[in-house]
Amino acid sequence: MTFSVRENINTFLEGFIRTENLRFLDVGLTFKVVERVSKEEVRRLSTYYYPAMKKNLGSFDLSVDAGLFTGSEIIVLLGENRTGKTTLIRMLAGNLEPDNG
Repeated sequence: MTFSVRENINTFLEGFIRTENLRFLDVGLTFKVVERVSKEEVRRLSTYYYPAMKKNLGSFDLSVDAGLFTGSEIIVLLGENRTGKTTLIRMLAGNLEPDNG
């Protein structure tokens, strides 16, 4: 059985496939509509700061300077294999403890 794009989007937002009686999200996704938000409030709420971090994994050393990024930025990590891209993301997400920082 095929569904329209609108029906598939609504199914995704609900987190529930009615025809299969299958819930794939604990809670459906909802969005709040706000009439006016100041630029300063948007900047404050969507700015993420991270500390300087270091990680040593065997012969691999990763050093990260402290910095920030905003939720509206698109960040691309490019690099050769084994240069620390995944390690950096894991530390930023809190899934891997840095050695210091």
